[in-house]
Order: sequence, then C-alpha cells, then structure tokens
Amino acid sequence: MKLSYETSFRLKVLLIASLFGLVIFYIVYYPIISYNPVPYGVASPKGQLLIMKNITFGSMEWENAVDLYNNLVLKGDEDYGDYVVLDLKTPGWCMDVVVWSGTAYIKKAECVRKVTISKYTFRIPPGSYWYLDGSYHLILYKPDDVPRNYEMVNFTVTYGPESDWGAFKAAYPKD
Repeated sequence: MKLSYETSFRLKVLLIASLFGLVIFYIVYYPIISYNPVPYGVASPKGQLLIMKNITFGSMEWENAVDLYNNLVLKGDEDYGDYVVLDLKTPGWCMDVVVWSGTAYIKKAECVRKVTISKYTFRIPPGSYWYLDGSYHLILYKPDDVPRNYEMVNFTVTYGPESDWGAFKAAYPKD
C-alpha cells in the first residue's frame, strides 16, 4: 500500500511538530516539574586527610594547625537565615577566627570551640556549593598538646534548622 503525497506530507509535518513540542516541553517544563532542591550539608571535609602546617598571619603564629580556608565547602540552595554555626566536637582542639580587614589580619576569636559566622563570608557561585571567602580563616589546632598523626577532628555545621557533620584527619607532612 502506497501513501499519497498529501498523506505523507501531513505525517511528516505531524512528526516534526511533535518533535518540536517534546523539545520545548523538555527545555521549559521539565526543569520546573523535576525541581529538587539540594539539601544543606557539609560537602568537604568529610573524612579527608588535611596536612598540618605552621601558619603565620602578620604577627600571629600557629604550629601544627589546619586552616579550613579552601577546605570547608558547604552545599545547599535553601535560605535559612544569615548565620552558619561551626561547632568542634573533638576534645582538646579549638579554633581561631582570623579575618583580613583590608590592611591587616585581625583575630576575631581565640581558642573557641563554637563560632557563628555570617553566610555572607562564603562565596556562593551559581550552583549549590559554598566556599569560605579568601579573607576569612578558621585555624584549628591543639593549644595544650601535640596532635597525633592522622588524628580525627570532628565538627558540626548548622544553618537554620539543618545540621550536618564534617571531619578530617590531621596529618603531618612527609619529610
């Protein structure tokens, strides 16, 4: 059975219109229908190995410390307010908060176990990951003891009603 020219033309037009309809649906409506918010949490560190260093900012010095700048990465795209709370759980460890003021480094907190920081201290590029701003440093160290090699340091991060854990193994650099 052979189709007439008119029938085959109508079938081709119907096929092309259907394909355009599916493409438009996929581009416009599918992202709306399938929207799934990224849950808040700690993306990094989640048990990674972080190398301890001797850190110096101006006249401030720390031995065998870890700077969470470039290591602390959060995720999430919901807005639960303006503050993020970082709470150290491992005994013996504490943190200093050091901020670049534009002319010098200033110690905002010394040997604290819990710190509340503004969510605006994070760079939040398009997407769902938050990176600690370059002018903000969270220095973790043991003030009264020498850390063990591969010692696990645990903490929680809370943003509004959501909390998540983070952890890293503090390691000495290889000689």
